[in-house]
Amino acid sequence: MVEKILKKIKSLPPLPESVSKVRQICNDPEGTVKELIPVVKQDPMFTADILKAANSPLYGFSQQITSIDQAVALFGMGTIQGFAISYTVRKSFPATLSPYGVEAAHLMEVSTLQNALALQWGKSQVSTKRDEMITLSLLMELGKLVASITLEEEGKEDAFKAKIAEAKTLEEIAETEKRFLDITSEWIAALMFKHWKFHESMISMMRFLYTPEDAPEQLRLQTEILSVVKEAVPFLKPLCEECVQSAYEKADRYGLQAQTLNDAIEKIR
Repeated sequence: MVEKILKKIKSLPPLPESVSKVRQICNDPEGTVKELIPVVKQDPMFTADILKAANSPLYGFSQQITSIDQAVALFGMGTIQGFAISYTVRKSFPATLSPYGVEAAHLMEVSTLQNALALQWGKSQVSTKRDEMITLSLLMELGKLVASITLEEEGKEDAFKAKIAEAKTLEEIAETEKRFLDITSEWIAALMFKHWKFHESMISMMRFLYTPEDAPEQLRLQTEILSVVKEAVPFLKPLCEECVQSAYEKADRYGLQAQTLNDAIEKIR
């Protein structure tokens, strides 16, 4: 099954020029928000998506955001890059996410929750690879698109849907994916990022989301934060009581800020 998934990933088209330009600016140490704004404005639908997100209570901005210039400045490069990649991939894929028992729009809803929590809780805890971490907080679930297509093509959609509905924790979701696909959707996402030549640090963070202790030392903190965010906001049951409690315990185990995690979760709820 992994070989089929790899073949499918290798057949993915390159990201469009507009996204490549966003990535180039965001990954350039000399890149600026001012350079980013005209590139974002090239796609009116993408611009509308960003403004909609900026005015969501999730992000807690103190006033209505009516200007894309203002929205890009408030979100910062990490989030804008994540929005650009996620928007393009979702637009390009015919996947329905039916095997996971959810509508296609659910992907963006969960990803936005994860990003809001990463921004409000995790961003202040890191001094390096911050933008890469924030970008990934919007991309952690993209592997489920390829997983869904593969499950449908293999005629495993109904059996997978029945089993995934019983999964309550991140580990149970991962085990179900491995049972049917021989690989987790996080690993699929990492392979997608490798195909698109993402920076190795982003690929590593995705690979070690379930085992941050195995991540390279310089990426361990960022990976731990993303792992806690994903624990609190799992794909199928975001912010459920059991999930949130498990996230608190994981944050405490990693020596992260459990109290500020509580505050951030209350805000995005």
